[in-house]
Amino acid sequence: MQLVFQSVTQQPDLVAAPVYQQLKALAITDQVQVAPIDPAYADGDLLSQHYAIPFAAELNCLIVQGKRQATVKYAALVVPYGHKANTGGVTKHALDVSKVSFAPLADVLAQTQMELGSITPLGLPSTWHVLIDPSVFEQPTVVIGSGRLNSKVQLPTTILRQLLNVQVVAGLAK
Repeated sequence: MQLVFQSVTQQPDLVAAPVYQQLKALAITDQVQVAPIDPAYADGDLLSQHYAIPFAAELNCLIVQGKRQATVKYAALVVPYGHKANTGGVTKHALDVSKVSFAPLADVLAQTQMELGSITPLGLPSTWHVLIDPSVFEQPTVVIGSGRLNSKVQLPTTILRQLLNVQVVAGLAK
């Protein structure tokens, strides 16, 4: 089965509200497409098998929390599907923190207004960092979460560079 992507402007209800707000603010809604999916197939392996999405076009977005003394920083780590995110020294250095751990799920869901299993670097709080492995940009277009479990977005990778607080971090994917 193939996904049928259409402009996010035609189906704004298929993305989380903060995602659509950021796309509108950046004036890029015409460049981002969305497709409904069965939430049972939202995971990368299942998504690829059921909807014929190539693994090379899929991205993972993980949310971490970095700390240095009383300062807490949140960051989205964006890596190609099938790769682990280097949450050690590479992430610590990029965020200038002494400790990195996965962010508490309840905090992530509350602050992003997104659903578990569909967190995306689109529409994150303005104080959050977005760290992206350079290999992400080897693909002209990618598929990533929409903030809602019942859909995926497809976008040119150049859009990722336009997001707030973006850093391209060599060695982020391992």
